[in-house]
Amino acid sequence: MSTAVAAPGTLKIRNLVKEYRTGQPVLTGITLDLDQGGITAIIGPSGTGKSTLIRCINRLEDHQSGRIVVDGIELTSDIKNIDK
Repeated sequence: MSTAVAAPGTLKIRNLVKEYRTGQPVLTGITLDLDQGGITAIIGPSGTGKSTLIRCINRLEDHQSGRIVVDGIELTSDIKNIDK
């Protein structure tokens, strides 16, 4: 069995879940594969989690579960624990 290696410039999000402190879900099960050089638009009505998703990707907000992987490196909200 071979293991998949992330190509340079890739962003992979797997089953991302974000809830507010009240327990209200904002993002549930978000899964995306984005490659460098592509253009992606995140659209939707107000209050649907677009900005929250971007904030989670940039580690400005914590997510409860799921994985965010950039160039094969899993991001966490604690920069000291980023796997290299």
